[in-house]
Amino acid sequence: MAGTAKAYTPSEIIQGPGDLWVIGGVPSDANVRLTLASDGTPDATTHPGSVHLGAVQGAITTTVKPKLVAITADQFDCPVDAYVSELDAKVEGTMAQMEATKLQRAVGVGAYSTGSGYKQVTFGGVLTVPQFCLAVISPSRANPNQYVISVLYVAVATGGFSVALGRAKAADYKASFTGLADVTRTAGKTIGVLYQTLANASGGTPTAKSTLVAEIYQGPADLWLVSPAPTDAAMRVTLDAATLTPDSATHGTSMHLGLTTGAVTFKVAPKIDFIKSDQFDAPIDAFVATMSASIEAEMSQSSMDKLARALGVGNYTLSAGVFAQCTFGGTNQPPAICVAAIGLKRSDTTKAVVGCLYRVNAADGITWSASRTKASSYKVLFNGLADVARTAGKTVGIYHEMI
Repeated sequence: MAGTAKAYTPSEIIQGPGDLWVIGGVPSDANVRLTLASDGTPDATTHPGSVHLGAVQGAITTTVKPKLVAITADQFDCPVDAYVSELDAKVEGTMAQMEATKLQRAVGVGAYSTGSGYKQVTFGGVLTVPQFCLAVISPSRANPNQYVISVLYVAVATGGFSVALGRAKAADYKASFTGLADVTRTAGKTIGVLYQTLANASGGTPTAKSTLVAEIYQGPADLWLVSPAPTDAAMRVTLDAATLTPDSATHGTSMHLGLTTGAVTFKVAPKIDFIKSDQFDAPIDAFVATMSASIEAEMSQSSMDKLARALGVGNYTLSAGVFAQCTFGGTNQPPAICVAAIGLKRSDTTKAVVGCLYRVNAADGITWSASRTKASSYKVLFNGLADVARTAGKTVGIYHEMI
């Protein structure tokens, strides 16, 4: 009697880095795979306008997970069959390059624009979620001219972004994309494809990658109360060219909140809900249900005016040479203020990046510690509000960078 051979095949173990791409010229229902150029990038003729999303900090993960529902019969103690009720397809990665167009892809519902000396992404007030084709392309360990590829034909960004601007660690942000069902495709291939090429890539027209180390942000940021806030017409925080701080002519009553113990975190998180249909196992569309945005940090300087700002509902009083105080209690309406994090680019310290929320409430209160062994500090959390007087697409805030 002969045994059955075991399938120990080390060459089938997949290992290697990947690149994340937005694909122009979506693969058709008849030809479900990408056309690659000789260097493994999307062929620019077949897939014009494809965009590389830059360097990543770690693995890019593609997950395809069906939800199986058991069919039971009272005569048996175990299910007798099962069916697929849903199929969830996702691509997730931690992105390294904090450039405006890439952040716009991550937040999904941001409005990108550029002009002389700047790039910017505004957000808030948009209902429609952009859809695009997304692909992960990774060279095979056994043969770097062959590739393992996953494609979501119709994807939406669902993760937003959260970036920590600080000295200790280069900024990064997690990006998450969910696949929708393309109702025009044949059953069995409505969402995407995962495949491995078995012939070397050759010919074609390569698409340039956008791996730019200068776009990796690292360095401290300062936290500012910006007053007056940027307007609907002039959306950016106007910076003084020499100091890269809020321009006193434009934002004349701005206030610096002092030293921080660590990074300033700027977060924009839309909550994406899905439209489902009983005819398909994945969502067929998406929309923005809600959005949260915040700026938070741990502050070092506990002067009474700064504590009053952090408390939000505190009342600051100064009697020069006598006392400074912050009273609290009995205030019903917290003030809405404009807050911005401003940091210098690591690659060019004559240029700044700015994360600004036009209207926020201070939400985390204050803490004062009297201690011999540790300096007192307090955490601030500013939660973004929608400014109902602003135009849709820029009701909450902006990220902008000097170029």
